[in-house]
Amino acid sequence: MSLPQPADPTIKKSVTLRRSLAEEIERRTGPRGFSRFVDQAAEYGLALLKAEEIIADHERRAGPLSDDVMAEARRAWSGE
Repeated sequence: MSLPQPADPTIKKSVTLRRSLAEEIERRTGPRGFSRFVDQAAEYGLALLKAEEIIADHERRAGPLSDDVMAEARRAWSGE
């Protein structure tokens, strides 16, 4: 995950999280690491959405991915 670059200014947003989730994040990161954690989680979530869009586009144009391709992708994802 990349960290925000100095040229990429931050903005303050208000979000609503479940209390238990927010408390666990803060326990793990400390109060000063909370925003960074949420920023990285959002970046990761967007990367997954983009990957899903790429796969959906490919499948629209070329049909479903084969079992072999899916198995290879799972191995790559898990670092095998």
